[in-house]
Amino acid sequence: MSSSPEESTYRMVLAYDGTDYHGWQYQPGVPTVSGRFAQALEAACGARPRIVAAGRTDAGVHAHGQVVSFRLAGGVDPQQLLRACNRHLPHDIAVRAADLAPEGFDPRRDAWRRTYRYLLSPKTVLDPAQARYVWRVSPALELAPMRAAAARLIGTLDFGGFGRSPWPGGPTTRTVDMIEVLEADGLVRLDIRGDAFLRGMVRNLVGALVSFGVSRLRRPDLGEVLAPGSWGGKRWLTAPARGLHQWRVEYHRPAMVGVLG
Repeated sequence: MSSSPEESTYRMVLAYDGTDYHGWQYQPGVPTVSGRFAQALEAACGARPRIVAAGRTDAGVHAHGQVVSFRLAGGVDPQQLLRACNRHLPHDIAVRAADLAPEGFDPRRDAWRRTYRYLLSPKTVLDPAQARYVWRVSPALELAPMRAAAARLIGTLDFGGFGRSPWPGGPTTRTVDMIEVLEADGLVRLDIRGDAFLRGMVRNLVGALVSFGVSRLRRPDLGEVLAPGSWGGKRWLTAPARGLHQWRVEYHRPAMVGVLG
């Protein structure tokens, strides 16, 4: 799509509760986050530009730092546009930040690292206020074997046993440089950071780590799953979408670091 010299690239950081949406990506006939955001943007500025996002969250997945960009003409002030969009957005989607991005900025291709956070509750009775955002697990998790297994998943590896490429026959090698297993405020939190993720990869990583935490898997089992070219045989539950939160997107260039985390 050609652009005029008067157009500027706008960058926004969105947060949303994904419970009632069929994911980020627009699909006709069903509610999606990008569809609702596009409607709000059109109502705010009278235009419906092409929106590019840092990633596509699945149905039921939440976001706190989804980065998007689009081009607009007319020199609209980013903060005025932020306020106008929020007036037209439903209660479960919000624009957290807005600015003008460098020419050529692409929130997906320029991303350096993406962080996902998964929340688990070992409580027998789950607080109803948490029900949409955490996975209640039983029995209680042992964190030491989860951390030992997580250490085996750090590096540039073939994660084909945990997810599939966004396109048929695409590569399944990804770099994961951080998996933290923490306990705070009665919840177990898994923070997973990587350069990019396969479809279903984070939820399967979480499911596998939970299986270590309840002694359904042993560390040697990971060798089968991570064997090059082997799917290894899945022996865990895929973690449900409700506990998954797209948390942060990081960029290399200082001019692109202005995102919330």
